[in-house]
Amino acid sequence: MSTSHSAHGTSHYGEPGAHHEPVPVDPEHDIDAKSATWWVVGGTVVLFVSLWLMVPIFVRVQEAERRQKVDQAPNVELQETLAAERRFLEGANPTKKSIDSVIAQRTGK
Repeated sequence: MSTSHSAHGTSHYGEPGAHHEPVPVDPEHDIDAKSATWWVVGGTVVLFVSLWLMVPIFVRVQEAERRQKVDQAPNVELQETLAAERRFLEGANPTKKSIDSVIAQRTGK
């Protein structure tokens, strides 16, 4: 690959080792530490205030959905599971002891 040369024998890229002038500092487009700090702190405050407001709303919606879909719905599986657990705790288990008798035995009453 060859580079094109001008009429004076120099390439378009200038003399070997030559560099362009450094770009002057542009104060209007530089990052200002004070401004950046305020943006970060402000963004953090907005994030936590948003979470502080949204999490209780989310929890209420989740509880309402759970009540509607699990507790109040005709859920046969849930009712069967609760009944089986109740029977197990009342003595339908391998030891044939109810939960009340086990607790009384453990506490010494």
